[in-house]
Amino acid sequence: MGCDQPILFDCVGLKKMSNKSQSLLPLKDVKVIDFGQYMAGPAVAMILADMGATVIHVDPPGGPLWKTPANATLNRNKLCVSIDLKSPEGLDNALQLIEEADIVVESFRPGVMKRLGIDFEAIRKEKPDLITLSIPGFASNDELRRDWRAFESVIAANSGVFTDMGLNRVLMGINPSFSPLPLASAYGTMLAASATVLALQARERTGLGDQIEVPLAAALMEGLSYNSIKIDNYPERYKTQREQEIERRRIEGLPMNLSYDELQELLDPFYRK
Repeated sequence: MGCDQPILFDCVGLKKMSNKSQSLLPLKDVKVIDFGQYMAGPAVAMILADMGATVIHVDPPGGPLWKTPANATLNRNKLCVSIDLKSPEGLDNALQLIEEADIVVESFRPGVMKRLGIDFEAIRKEKPDLITLSIPGFASNDELRRDWRAFESVIAANSGVFTDMGLNRVLMGINPSFSPLPLASAYGTMLAASATVLALQARERTGLGDQIEVPLAAALMEGLSYNSIKIDNYPERYKTQREQEIERRRIEGLPMNLSYDELQELLDPFYRK
């Protein structure tokens, strides 16, 4: 940026809450550096900010990689700064911010931050109380997919979301279809936010931080597997009413044509409307 310290500003121009209100929130003394882009990373940092943390969101010089009105929500209660991590000065500024932080959030592909000069493993050796959170599209040990540009549609397609997935779809006779919902980011956000808060609680006891990775593909499967997983030859008593109805209709040659209202009678009570 051409200066010794980056210039911070309110990300969306919202009125900041009073010091009194801030002091009542559980993360009031926590400092977060948010390198996240697109949805899940900024959303996790947003939740931490809502709980009282001081969050500095870092954008590249050209601004957010995802230019959308949703950024007004994703960056609420944050301070924003533009830093060029590819320049020596920008990298030094970022490392100075991290030095004062409790939590660092990033959502790039595995290895990107390290190539830019921000090596979480090395930083935590010098700062063992630091909590680092990575939210890649695919896991760092997924040799096939970890370097893919993991947009929502890419993750969904590789996780089977666009296929004949889900007992409800089978019973209603719905063909495989595209969903515009950002399911991977939604599930990933909640799992990552929960894991980060749990790491903070653990640090209270041990004094040590943690290195957390929440791949969005894994989070999506965690969220949807209850409705999609297939296990061969498991005991009859574990089959849901929907599974039993699918088997009955297939054996008797009946159509899969239940209406939404008829389907309600076969759902577990927790999932009924």
